[in-house]
Amino acid sequence: MRESLPFRPGDVSWTVGHEPVLALAAAPTLLLQVCHPLVAAGVARYSDFTSDPFARLWRTLDIQLKLSYGRPEVSARQSELLRRIHQRVQGVSEEGVPYRALDPDLLLWVWATLVHGQLTVYELTFGALSSAERETFYQEQKLVAHACGVPEGACPPDFAAFRRYFAEMLEGLEVTRTARQVVALGSDLPQMPRALGAAYSRFNLLAAGAMLPRRLREGLGIAWSPGRDRLFRALLAAGRVGALVVPGGLRGRPVDVIVNRERSLRLFAVRRARAA
Repeated sequence: MRESLPFRPGDVSWTVGHEPVLALAAAPTLLLQVCHPLVAAGVARYSDFTSDPFARLWRTLDIQLKLSYGRPEVSARQSELLRRIHQRVQGVSEEGVPYRALDPDLLLWVWATLVHGQLTVYELTFGALSSAERETFYQEQKLVAHACGVPEGACPPDFAAFRRYFAEMLEGLEVTRTARQVVALGSDLPQMPRALGAAYSRFNLLAAGAMLPRRLREGLGIAWSPGRDRLFRALLAAGRVGALVVPGGLRGRPVDVIVNRERSLRLFAVRRARAA
């Protein structure tokens, strides 16, 4: 069992995390995070996602991938960067509840949504991992949790306990104003070319509709139907077929490019600045 980051070829987390189809987990993972009222409060106050959602998306993606797959010194630097970012995020929600981004309970939930999103999309696409592989994946991901600031011993001890924790947390989530804003942003992406924006929006909402609990999906106004379910399954099938014809090294190339860049990608932010 790996005892420290970063992950390397042969680790279950490397196999799961280098599949391009995992991009479908982005919207449902973010929505699960901001359906927690205190996470939503911090995002609403300290994030620029309402004016520039892609800049925030790329920053988050860049930190997480370098932390998980970068050279040891790069991984350690990302862990410290994440700690500094979280250190300033604190306040009081509209309901009068204090919050801190460094609160172990909040860090644990955000990390848990990332674990759940990765594993769900991977298994929907390629089939269920064995019990041993799931357990190994989970234990590996606990290294990411600790690098993100979750204290030692705060994570559920094994995958079965993690699933119980996740189910209990789902029961306490609610449709927040921030979550509604995320859905609205997913439907209106003016920074992107029209065709690309429409496709990106549709894929994200499809994934959110398929992966969110029905209660949250309906509360957020995400339409669902047998036809939408078939389309989502077709996207997963396309990822599965792609994995048969495209070598793993090429499929994982986008992750490697991001990890090896000194500066994070700012594709859509750069486009918008030029247009201005």
